Amino acid sequence: MAVYVDSMRPAVRSSVWPYPTACHLMADGELELLEMAERIGLRRHWLQRGTLLHYDLTEHKRREAVLAGAIELTNRQVVDRIKASRRAR
Repeated sequence: MAVYVDSMRPAVRSSVWPYPTACHLMADGELELLEMAERIGLRRHWLQRGTLLHYDLTEHKRREAVLAGAIELTNRQVVDRIKASRRAR
């Protein structure tokens, strides 16, 4: 099982997300995702469910995740993972 981050991209700023860019922290399983989130200082209630179980990350937290062992994915690889997970349901 592994944890992944995708590429930084422009983000819509709001009162909830005031940062200019964002990426996603995701994993093969929820436990791995929660463990990595705790390791890099993310709060559990920031976990987002939906099409993809993930956390949004700032550029700083993305660097921390990669240093902690997260695997960098291209945006295409993320789309392929989402499609595969839908087929598995």
